Amino acid sequence: MKHHLYHILRDWISQKDDYKWILVTVIGTRGSSYRKAGAMMLFNDTGKQMGMVSGGCLESDIFHHARKCWLKGHSKQVTYDMQEEGDIAWRLGIGCGGEVTLLLQPVNAENNYLHLPEVLERMQANQPVDYAQSLRPGPAASLITRPEQKEDWFVHRLTPPSTLLILGGGIDAIPLCDIAARIGWRVAVNDPRARYARSQDFLSATYTGESEIEDLACNQWYQQANAIVLMHHQVDLDAKAVALIARHPNAALQYLALLGPVHRYKRVLKSAKLQASALPVPICAPAGFPIGGELPESIALSILSQAHATLYEQQTHSQNSCRFA
Repeated sequence: MKHHLYHILRDWISQKDDYKWILVTVIGTRGSSYRKAGAMMLFNDTGKQMGMVSGGCLESDIFHHARKCWLKGHSKQVTYDMQEEGDIAWRLGIGCGGEVTLLLQPVNAENNYLHLPEVLERMQANQPVDYAQSLRPGPAASLITRPEQKEDWFVHRLTPPSTLLILGGGIDAIPLCDIAARIGWRVAVNDPRARYARSQDFLSATYTGESEIEDLACNQWYQQANAIVLMHHQVDLDAKAVALIARHPNAALQYLALLGPVHRYKRVLKSAKLQASALPVPICAPAGFPIGGELPESIALSILSQAHATLYEQQTHSQNSCRFA
């Protein structure tokens, strides 16, 4: 199961009229909690859940409250205080030690499914959504815009999943694709060489292609990529890719990495007739964190960890391989 809202809604949309559904949203936290404000999941009346708002410790009690929402047809707020001995969270043996407030909202045709189909459409178009949920007692309501008056609304931004573009479709790119897809990223793989980037090898990829590197500037996956990893294992192809990124910068790009040692990175830039300062973001070369290990799976893990830290703006002591010079 993937827990990004995009994947939850994609699985839910075909079942939206088959069951009774409840949207559960974390609307507030205090102290330690497994998920933070804005986390969302869906429950149906058979007990099936899509996503999670805790480590699995609250969901059974949430389902109990969901039944009351279905019965009355109204929203409900529930607070779990892991510090209060008399609270249900304490009795469940939850050890986080914080407080979590949830909003439970019935999802049905009468309330336009809380505009969740429109949220999915926006995410499929790679667009963020400002999503507002009514906190007023009574029937559930939502907006896909910021309300003029924010009182009695929980407003948060929903973003599409990150997009990784792998340029170079050799065997060692497969685990990078698989791990990224497993954490919910959309992954595109391109290699102009016919023997590479085959769809039967990259089963978890959203897209595989054989476009010439010079033609990628108009490719939607290039334009949407938040992270690009160059791993053609051929200096000329990597140089063409670096030149493409310099000449046609992508506004969404936050992470760029090149496989191989520093001396190879210098050869690639020389072949491209570029300085690193011409690139829109620092280039990480060698790609990935120094976590040890030499197998493709370990290298993939190190690269994806570095990309993830960059996209989520987490500073680490191991990001000194990213260069502007």
